[in-house]
Formats: sequence, C-alpha cells, structure tokens
Amino acid sequence: MSQKVSIIGAGISGLTAGICLSKKNIPSVIYERNSAISDVSAGINLSPNATNLLQKIGVLEDLISLSHQPSKVVFRDHEGKKISSYQVNRDDEKYLTLNRKRLIGLLYDKYKELGGEVVFNNKVEDVKNNDITAKDKSFDAELIFGCDGINSSLRTKKFESSPPLFSGFIAWRSIKEFSLPFEKNGGEDINFYLGPNSHIVTYPIGENTYSATCIIKSSDWIKESWVSEGTKSQFQSDFKDWNSELLTYLADSKLYKWGIFQRSPLESFSTDNIFLLGDSAHAMVPFLGQGSCLAIEDSYCLVEILDKKEFIYDAKKIFDDFRLSRCKNIYKRSLRQAKLNHISNPLLTFLRNKLLNYLPLANFTVRDIHSYDLDAELKKII
Repeated sequence: MSQKVSIIGAGISGLTAGICLSKKNIPSVIYERNSAISDVSAGINLSPNATNLLQKIGVLEDLISLSHQPSKVVFRDHEGKKISSYQVNRDDEKYLTLNRKRLIGLLYDKYKELGGEVVFNNKVEDVKNNDITAKDKSFDAELIFGCDGINSSLRTKKFESSPPLFSGFIAWRSIKEFSLPFEKNGGEDINFYLGPNSHIVTYPIGENTYSATCIIKSSDWIKESWVSEGTKSQFQSDFKDWNSELLTYLADSKLYKWGIFQRSPLESFSTDNIFLLGDSAHAMVPFLGQGSCLAIEDSYCLVEILDKKEFIYDAKKIFDDFRLSRCKNIYKRSLRQAKLNHISNPLLTFLRNKLLNYLPLANFTVRDIHSYDLDAELKKII
C-alpha cells in the first residue's frame, strides 16, 4: 500500500494531522497499534491558541456541543479559601474543557467523513527509508508523521534522544458528578487548589460531569499509565494535610494513579522523511495545560508548510523554526509552574499568594500562550 503521508498513531496529533491533510486534498493513512481509538476518560482543556485552529479546519462547532466553556479560573489554597481569579472566554475567545475521549472520537469521525483511513492493530516495529514495518507487513511511505506519543518508537529508533524520564510528580485523576460545596459558582469555574508540594485542579467537562486531577511531588518511580487504579486510602494519605471534606469529595469515585514522565527537548523535530508531532516530539509536564493544544498546533503548522513548500528540506527548516522555540519555552515554563504550584515554605506561600492576588494574573501566567496566533504567524513566512 503506497500513501503520500503515513501517520503513526491515532491520537490528537495524528487525527488532527489527518484532517488537515484531507482539507488540502493530500491523501493519508493512519496506522494505530491498538484495536480501536482511545476510550480513556480524562479531562483536558483547549485554550484559544488551539480552538482557533480547530475552527479553521471545521471541527470547533461540533466540539463546542461536546464541551463546556467555563467562566473563570479560581485559585484557592488547600483549605478551599479563594486567593485570586481571572476570566476566560472573554469576548469571542473559545476556551473549552472536555473529556479527552470525546475529542478523540470527534476527530476520528471527522477524519473518516473526509475519506481518511485508519488501520488498527498495526504497531510500527521499524522504519527504513520509505519502508514501514508493522508486524509482518511492510508499507511504502513517502512522508511519515510520528504521532505515537511519549513512548514513540519512531523517536527511539530514528532520533538521538534519551528515554522518557520520571518527572518527580505523581498524578491522581477521576471523573465525577457535580457536587456542592466544592464546585462553586454553579459549577462554572475551573478551581485550582494550591497546597504544600501538591495541587489539585477541578473543572466541568459537560453534562454535569467534572474532571479532578490531583498532583503531588514524589521521589518514587511509578509506571507511566493512564489506567492504573489507586485506592482511596492511598489518595488520602498522599494528600493528608489537605481539607478532609475536599478529599472525601474527590475520593468518592474511581481513582486512577500514574507517574508523570517527560522527554528531553530535541534539536530538531524531523529527520530524513520523518516529522514528530505532539508528545512524540515534546512530552512535558502538564502544569500549563498545553499538551493537547501543542499537538493541534504541530499538526496544523506542518500541513500548512507542506502545502506551500515543494522541497522537504525547506519544510523541515520552517517547521523547526516555528515549533522548536515555542515548545521549548512552554516545556521550561511548565517546570517553573510546578515549582510555583508546590511551594511548601509558609513565608514563600504567603508571598506567592500575594503575587497572584495583586498582579494582572491573566498576563502573569498564560495569556501570551493562549493568544498565540499560529495561522497569522505562518502567513508572514509562507
């Protein structure tokens, strides 16, 4: 089977890339190692730097119906007391919170609607020149997009890079139904609780359902997995210094526990005829909520460049110029944000809270990331 573009992985970056290619009438096929698209429930957020691109490829309108548009982000201490807040969804911007599996499902349906093909049960084992080996089959590939996640086999085989490293953080997550008193303002807010060596984020993801992600510093190595269950007693022990009523509320559902991993930044996201996108290229700690957003940016950016540039060398250089500096910047800022979130010294905690309360918070944290207009920047160059 010969295809112009072979995409490895049917996650957010792979499916978005497939849709973008279809919109440009560039044929593609996605090879997915699993037997179906992901059905793992987990909360994610999409800021305007990503939703603006989804609007351009005709996905946003349908996505809004599957998502929630919160009114503001509220910072609180680990007892629940409000520190500060800032508004989201101002004017015509679209900031969405939703269940990841709904986004994956919508992208998959859109890609199929546009004539895209997904081949399941095809784990890539090797790539040599234009030849992809998956199980006992081989496929010709003029161009390859590596969208196979943090444990990317393409990155391991074709790029000089270290394996995923444990970041020193463990995350607990759950999906819950709305409940007072902790989901305030009618459940419209993103609540960001800051505690000693830990933090918790809760937000609505649609249909009276809420995502809770609880992160704690740890020196213990935990296997990177989204589907390892944890116990309520383990969870409450990890957050023993927190408000007990909040912990009881959060623990009243199935809990999953996993170690957060990252990979060191690359010097280039391409080699030969291969481009890496999403977590394959720049897996980072999630403290700025940009993992899915950067995956969407990568996919849109690469397809726009390839559509305009005849020679792959030119496309590789422009893609690196656009993506390396931005992704490295957010990678470093995510690590700095972790330190800000997890301050344990009482004096430093007091100073941080005062800083959050008095500075223009939207500009102090992530406003410049959210307002980034990739499409406008691309038009200046290509």
